[in-house]
Amino acid sequence: MTFRGVMTGDTLEHYSAVFAALSEPARMDILLRIAGSSAELACTVLDETLPISKSTISYHIKILYQAGLIEIRKEGRYYFYRMRANALEQMAPGLLGSMLRARGERAARVATLEPAAV
Repeated sequence: MTFRGVMTGDTLEHYSAVFAALSEPARMDILLRIAGSSAELACTVLDETLPISKSTISYHIKILYQAGLIEIRKEGRYYFYRMRANALEQMAPGLLGSMLRARGERAARVATLEPAAV
C-alpha cells in the first residue's frame, strides 16, 4: 500500500473507488444514514425513508460495499449495513465527522424553516 510515503497503484485505485463512491449525493446520504445509526442499519429503513427504488438502493449499496466503506450482514431475508468508519478515517482523517456535522447542520436549518417555505 504505502511504502516510504509513496503510494502504489492499489492504494490509488482504492482512493479512486472511495471518492467515486462518495461523489454521488444519494450514496453519500445512504452512507451518512448508516454511519449515524447506533450499530447497524436495516435495509428496510432505507426502503422506507429514501425516495428511490429498492433496485437503486441496492446499486448504491453495492458501490459503497465495493469501495470498502460498509459491511453487509444478511439475516433471513433482510440485510443489515454497518459503516467501516476506520477505513474512511485512515484515508481521510476527520472527513466522516465533518460530513456528519454538515448533515446535522443542514437538517437543523431545514427543521427551522416554516412548512410553506420548504
